[in-house]
Amino acid sequence: MDVSSASTIDTRLVYGFKDAGKTTYISDCLRYDFFYKYGTTLILCFERGDEEYDSELLREKNANVAYYDGSREVGEFCRDQIERYKPDRIYAEMCTEYPDARDQFPEDMNITSAVTWIDWETLDLYYAYFRQDISDMVRQSIQVTFRGCPSKELLIPYSQGFRLMNNKASYLREDPMGFHEKAFDLFVPYSLDESRITITAGEYLIFWLDAAEHPEHYDGKLLCFTDPLELRRITDNGKWSAGRVVMTCCMADLQFMSFELAEADDLDGGWITMEAAGYLSADEYGRKVLKLKPENVSYAAAPEGLILEAGRTA
Repeated sequence: MDVSSASTIDTRLVYGFKDAGKTTYISDCLRYDFFYKYGTTLILCFERGDEEYDSELLREKNANVAYYDGSREVGEFCRDQIERYKPDRIYAEMCTEYPDARDQFPEDMNITSAVTWIDWETLDLYYAYFRQDISDMVRQSIQVTFRGCPSKELLIPYSQGFRLMNNKASYLREDPMGFHEKAFDLFVPYSLDESRITITAGEYLIFWLDAAEHPEHYDGKLLCFTDPLELRRITDNGKWSAGRVVMTCCMADLQFMSFELAEADDLDGGWITMEAAGYLSADEYGRKVLKLKPENVSYAAAPEGLILEAGRTA
């Protein structure tokens, strides 16, 4: 393995608020992998919490750490440290005070992964007052870990909100003893064994999340939407889609959570209730997705609340 021959440097981002466990996580990565046998690791630290990196561990694992003090541009700081240490791998301990740091990284820093750590003791506070910051971190991450959470049941109120921020990420709970397990189980409020499933406005977000993760649950099912859905054209292919606008964290962060409709060219837009057959299809990347074929459509007035909110609900 010749890591020094690569034209770019494998860069791994670690997000989280102060003292969320970022330093511990990076230290554990150094401690338990064998990269030190093949190359050097540089830790770019954009935040300094209470925990420090162990100097003996750094020496043993062929690693160095550099702290950013905000006195110069992020890009200049990174280039200087890369020139100084000539690393084969980089961990970047990110900080919410520098939300644009990633955009200033030199081109030779090739971001290969990003994870987010959230401390259970401060989750309620940050979720209430800094949800946009959480969303910004989670959306860029492939894995989110809730550190120090005593019980999986305590995370149920946050399930919907986090899944809407990023429904492709893996969510883990780490208990106070370091045990890991899946953080969220999505419980649907209807029977998946029925051939006909009724979905209300209050159930739509849960349905959308489950269909995104398990589209096969609804293949061949008759789906009855009793509350109005909005029709919008899909920009890429001009086909109709039906769904609802959802506020995932704040009014500046609205998303149209919808499903593509098949054989629906005669629709005129607006709001509808409908019965539709669900079937499996593939998106442009070959991933399985759920699409809907309308069978019984009625135009309807827009609901009083045009926006669904992903609050702290199970």
